Amino acid sequence: MQASDYLRLKFQSDRQLGIYVQRGMNSYVKETQNVLSNISSGIERASWYTSCLIPRYGDVCNELVTEEKRMSLSIASIFRYHDVIEQMLYLYFEMVIKDTENENEGGKAQGLTKAITGYIADAQTGKAARFGIAYAISKSLSASGTLSNIVAERVASKSPYVIFALQAFGIDQKAALAARKLKTLDPRYFGILYTAELEMLYYFVEPALEEVIKKVRAKILRNLDEIHEELRDKYNV
Repeated sequence: MQASDYLRLKFQSDRQLGIYVQRGMNSYVKETQNVLSNISSGIERASWYTSCLIPRYGDVCNELVTEEKRMSLSIASIFRYHDVIEQMLYLYFEMVIKDTENENEGGKAQGLTKAITGYIADAQTGKAARFGIAYAISKSLSASGTLSNIVAERVASKSPYVIFALQAFGIDQKAALAARKLKTLDPRYFGILYTAELEMLYYFVEPALEEVIKKVRAKILRNLDEIHEELRDKYNV
């Protein structure tokens, strides 16, 4: 089961998701920790809403309400895209290609293009090939068992229905904090996800992308070739 499938199941049926995850994950301790973490975050977020009772904290209240609205839009996007995780990954790789294009005489990712197509294409074909490679990496990473397990762990539980609401609120809290962090870490990528109504789902790809984003920002990774090598070594994609 791919990462995006877990998200669809989460927002269709918590019970159904629980069945799938119980079959695929055997560590009770780890799952219990995830449940408690979500509940704790849910309580934290609920406590933040007390700011709505204090006039001078109106901006905090407004931010929380805005995040809830954006979360609703992001949830709708899970069903709008064929594979929302793949789409988020592709948008990042596409951004990197566009950002580095002027520095890439002859087209960066030449080595990768040659390895996949068997030849170095002309500039226009090479550009199309690079975007095709970005799509291929996104699809492979989205379908990887590692990322699917990460998403499953972040949405799954074996807990009674009585605490599902707190857990869901906890996921909202973690998603909101991840989105806020991304806004500081890479404002442009945040803006791209925001436009696509996906920024509140960044939480689910954060484990795969955060280090890549940091290294790209620090110019440790400079192009799609180097990003692919980084992901290949870590996720075998």
